[in-house]
Amino acid sequence: MANEEHLARLKQGVDVWNRWRDAHPEIEPDLSGVELAAESLRMANLLEANLSGASLTGVDLSKAILLAANLGTMQSSVR
Repeated sequence: MANEEHLARLKQGVDVWNRWRDAHPEIEPDLSGVELAAESLRMANLLEANLSGASLTGVDLSKAILLAANLGTMQSSVR
């Protein structure tokens, strides 16, 4: 299950999310199983994030940092 605090931070927008990630590089965000359909995560820092089981249909991940992210068993496709 996703960490509700991490999900709430992401829902505040990519700029807020990236500032939080820059301030807390030791945290590995848990966004497992979340519904992110049609969100714009363009340029989001998802370094080492757990996105397993997340629904990412229609999510814009262009220029997102996905290095070492857990993308196992994602639901649907991304653009």
